[in-house]
Amino acid sequence: MTEVKIRVSNIGLAFKILAFGGGVDSSALLAMHLDRDKAAAYLEISREELDKILPPFHAVVFSDPGSEWPETYENIEYARQRCEDERVSFNVVRHHYNRYFHKETGDALRQKEWKLLPEEEQIHYEKRYEPYTIYEWLTDSAAFPLMPGGGHVCSMRFKGDVMQKWADEEFGTHDVSTKYWYLGIEAEEEGRSQRFTANHSGNLVPGHEYRYPLMDLKMTREDCLKMLEHLEWDYKGDGSPVMKSSCMWCPFSKEWEIDRLVADAMNGSNTKGITEALEIERRFYETDKHAAWHEAGMPLNKGGRCNAGHHRQPYATGYCEHEGCSEHNKHGQATLVQLRYPNDGSQPHAKGKVRKTIEQHITRFVQENK
Repeated sequence: MTEVKIRVSNIGLAFKILAFGGGVDSSALLAMHLDRDKAAAYLEISREELDKILPPFHAVVFSDPGSEWPETYENIEYARQRCEDERVSFNVVRHHYNRYFHKETGDALRQKEWKLLPEEEQIHYEKRYEPYTIYEWLTDSAAFPLMPGGGHVCSMRFKGDVMQKWADEEFGTHDVSTKYWYLGIEAEEEGRSQRFTANHSGNLVPGHEYRYPLMDLKMTREDCLKMLEHLEWDYKGDGSPVMKSSCMWCPFSKEWEIDRLVADAMNGSNTKGITEALEIERRFYETDKHAAWHEAGMPLNKGGRCNAGHHRQPYATGYCEHEGCSEHNKHGQATLVQLRYPNDGSQPHAKGKVRKTIEQHITRFVQENK
């Protein structure tokens, strides 16, 4: 009954929500929301102008994929406390997934694995709809978040979709209300506003619209850092600047971020990131889906694509001697991180620059820091 009352009361209303990622940009937006007069004065605009571009939020939402940097989680907790102090609704949401757990051993199966069991064995499992991290998804499916020549889906699966679902449950679906999402995308990132939001052209989601106040305010990353300093956003208590947020082993990582990952593991301050990265690659390479495709007789579906569990290209090894695969060898071996380097001869069939595995990045880092 409560849900019905909320939905009825929300009919025709618009809700403003901050999509909080825990990084520099969204932290700047939240800091400005919590101290509007001081923020407007710093921007040399009126409070009314700021409120028009950045309306007061009904809620702040962080979708946790499970593998952010430790500093990001520290900032998340600081943001949560600041919001609690100001009575601002702060919400942490997570991707959920149906899995089947053995009633005695606790062993977990994905739905498609459970369905393959004989009926007399299926009854020993119970279905649970539980949080499911991006790391679990990648290791369970022996996949990378981004394949050569493809697009990444992890941002939508573990952030965009999750927040949309939460908002629909909290404020009502599109036939009841409109949810306006405010995203931290800087003035110089116009292209990113199309790539990373759920409402980009061709994928419009009813009841959800997106706004980019930093672009409207013409604020860059440096401007956001200065704003955070001016508004005394101090998540560590020592004046440390907010760090860029992302999964620790994001496929779009730059070299300095990979080096940070390796260095943190070597000094013992954070071993989780490198451990996860190595395991994701290990699972991908040991589950050679291209070899499995050949073993199955190279089946393709009606659309001319491989079925689940198969790869038409030799992503795991970078090379296949089969005559029909020669064209695909030019792409080289797929890796978790997409940075490319001059081919040192380790992948003789690849054309142009090649990617390094996490183990190769560790070797590179050690050699460069002797």
